[in-house]
Formats: sequence, structure tokens, C-alpha cells
Amino acid sequence: MKFPSSRRVRALLAIGPLVGLSWLGAYAAFTDSVDVTTSFSTGTVQIRANDQTGTVAFTSLTTTGMIPGTVRFAPLRITNSGTSDFNYAMRTAVTGSAPLAGALVVGIKVVPSATCTATEYNASRTVVYAEAAGLGSATIAARPLAAAASEFLCYRVELPSAADNALQGLTSNATFTFTATT
Repeated sequence: MKFPSSRRVRALLAIGPLVGLSWLGAYAAFTDSVDVTTSFSTGTVQIRANDQTGTVAFTSLTTTGMIPGTVRFAPLRITNSGTSDFNYAMRTAVTGSAPLAGALVVGIKVVPSATCTATEYNASRTVVYAEAAGLGSATIAARPLAAAASEFLCYRVELPSAADNALQGLTSNATFTFTATT
């Protein structure tokens, strides 16, 4: 076996470190970094009726002592007091006398203020529930309401002039349930 000459060995030993250092130098670079942080939070959905939450007494729509031909109007303010826009809907549950509830004619329109009379009701072009017989049928489909906004609903309830004599002395109760959804 022949060994390399000492001259060759010395040359390789001299060049080896230079090659290694040049390889390391080719991959050296300046560096920098930045951290980016953020946070996530949820909005709120909160619907109010006449500026209240929970169960609200709709006292302005009291219809005691109605006789055939009686018409009552009552405002109800619906407010989005949350931070997110939503759509709201309304459904009606009725207890008490079914014949009386079926005879009542109900309509709901949006009016510009808490003033809810025949004049404002008839002037409104924004119908949210067209007049129809049957208190329990009163519903509102999805209706948009922006965050921090409110609108006034004007309820019209009538016991028609042709109401049957059998409706005397009866009572019906209605619960209007409003649900807000984003």
C-alpha cells in the first residue's frame, strides 16, 4: 500500500479548514423577527321591548271592555341594545277564550315615534304584520335591526262590528315573544 506524500497531506490539511470556513460563511446572514399579536372577542345580542328585558307588561295594549267595533292602538318600542346587528322575529301564544282570540283582528306597522294612533298607523307604509283575524296568528318574520338602533311597532287590535253576541264577557291573553338572531 502506498501512502500519499507528505506534501499532499500538508496541502489537504491546509486547504481543509479554508473550505470549511468558506462553507460556513456562505450560509451566514443578518436576521430579524417580529411578533404579531391579536385578540378575539364576541359581540352581544340583546333585544329589549319598551327598554326592558325579560317579561314586559304591554299595558298600553289593554283592551278591557271591548264591544263590537272597538279599535285599540298601542306602541311597542323594540331596541337592539347589543353590539351586533340582528334580525328579530315575533310569535304569539294565546290563552283564555279561543273564540275571542279568533275574532280579534290584528295588524302591526312601524311608525316613526311612540305616537301610535289611527293617523300614524294608516300613514305608515311599513307593514310587519298585515291585518288579519286571529290574535294567535300574529307573527313577524325576520326583521333587521342594527346595533344600538330601535323602532316603534304600532299594534292595531279590533273587535269587528259584526262580532257575535256569544263573545260577551270573554277574556283572551296574548304573549308576544320576540327572538333576536345574528
